[in-house]
Amino acid sequence: MDEVTAPPAALADLKARVDTALEQRLAAPLARLTDASEVLLPVAEELEAFTAEGKRIRPALLLLGYQAAGATNLDAVTGPALALELLHTCALMHDDVIDRAATRRSRPTVHVRFADQHRTAGWGGDPNDYGEAMAILIGDLAFVHADEFFLTAEVASEALLAAFRRFTELREEVMVGQTLDLHAATSRTTDRELALTVATLKSGRYSVARPLEIGALLAGAGEALVRGLGAFGDPLGRAFQVRDDLLGVFGDDATTGKSSASDLSEGKRTLLIAEAYARADEGARGLLDRHLGDTELTEAQASQLREIIDACGARAAAEEYVASSIDEARRHLATLDVPDAVRATLDHIAVWIGGRRS
Repeated sequence: MDEVTAPPAALADLKARVDTALEQRLAAPLARLTDASEVLLPVAEELEAFTAEGKRIRPALLLLGYQAAGATNLDAVTGPALALELLHTCALMHDDVIDRAATRRSRPTVHVRFADQHRTAGWGGDPNDYGEAMAILIGDLAFVHADEFFLTAEVASEALLAAFRRFTELREEVMVGQTLDLHAATSRTTDRELALTVATLKSGRYSVARPLEIGALLAGAGEALVRGLGAFGDPLGRAFQVRDDLLGVFGDDATTGKSSASDLSEGKRTLLIAEAYARADEGARGLLDRHLGDTELTEAQASQLREIIDACGARAAAEEYVASSIDEARRHLATLDVPDAVRATLDHIAVWIGGRRS
């Protein structure tokens, strides 16, 4: 697989477009919050600060899917693109509560920040309960605003309805994937096929395939192109998630913005972990059983687990899965009837996803 360490310039341009539009369009719903009560000022500030960061991969892919169908007026579908970013905001806030994560994007997670607010104010009740409740509610607000933004698309009503149906399908899949992920970690179910199902539903389709399909549907694309974009996006999305899993264990904290021990302490049953159980000897599996999911996991214990995962060949197997999935996606892309500039950008994104470090 080719080595590309930076995203294509076109993706950076789309990110800048999304950054600007999100700041402008989020102003109105944030103002509604603060107009309702000054108590909601910290809520509005947190939602604004959280959404100010992000790679914007999902909205950018929606815009590329729109262009893949030959459409050029990106302003017409800015609303749906922002809806994907707000849905992602909701998913991250809720995921951090489920995982008891302390940091996100190199800053304290939402539930941690509001728990600290509670402690500083000296309010009644448990600070952690308050922080978690606030993170859930702010995530719910982002979810509601996502629908509001999606429906501002300036496209034919039939195209909007078809795209919104796919948006609903995306949301169902990510919730199902999250549920399976939680069940696997809690029940300590280590299964390769289940890990790949979670990778597909929780992140893969939600991050790549569905955004591309939604963009094409907004442009009124035919079934063949929508299906083709999905065939390209599915393996690319799985590669995206497995790369995330690798970064979650072997990544640099300063680069990824979160602890590289968090996936281990949460006991996530990813493809990487499934490969480790399949390849490690009895003694190493015993150590995995003992320390995976330990909320008091020390850095020394995390390092020991990393050594096991690397030495048994699981890390190499996950890397190979990423590479083969990227190759599969690129083969599908080569068969699609899309503008040359869009094809080149999608191909560059595919290779970049395979080797990304954050």
